[in-house]
Amino acid sequence: MKTRLVLLALSLALTLLPVQALQIEGVNLPAQKTVNGQVLQLNGAGLRTFKLLVVPIKVYVASLYAPSPLRTADAVFASPGPLQMNFTFLQNVSASDVAKAWRSQFDASAAGNYPGFASDRDTFIGFFGALSSGDTQTVLFSGGTTTVSVNGQTKGTIAGTNFQQAFLSMWFGSNPVTPELKAALLGN
Repeated sequence: MKTRLVLLALSLALTLLPVQALQIEGVNLPAQKTVNGQVLQLNGAGLRTFKLLVVPIKVYVASLYAPSPLRTADAVFASPGPLQMNFTFLQNVSASDVAKAWRSQFDASAAGNYPGFASDRDTFIGFFGALSSGDTQTVLFSGGTTTVSVNGQTKGTIAGTNFQQAFLSMWFGSNPVTPELKAALLGN
């Protein structure tokens, strides 16, 4: 019984620790980032693949940074933030394919049921052009503002927490991009 309690306590302690720096497919993910003067810890990261016929294509490495460990979807949705998601692309992608991919993902996974969702989604998609291998899209949720940048250059903002929740639902909702990526972003 004592051994079980020790193992349970150790397991609980490990789930509360932040993820260490990682490297996935050659993309270096630091253990922490400073955003607007606040230190955010790497919560989790994973590889997004897409099957073309039966061949898996490595598309991007996604990472989530948060002020403290978030190990459940409910914790992500309840977090006051700031939260930062990065998407580092492993392939060159045309502007039309970027737009098509984001639109498809929003349609398949986002819980966007608020007035103005379609406009916010289209504004978000409009921030992006063609991407080259190694480019990083960053989505920062701070307060009620979502700031989108590519390679550190701000592309625009979207006001309101409704969009933030809809965007997060693509990764942490009931129909995530992939269950494996959801688990990886949660550090599980």
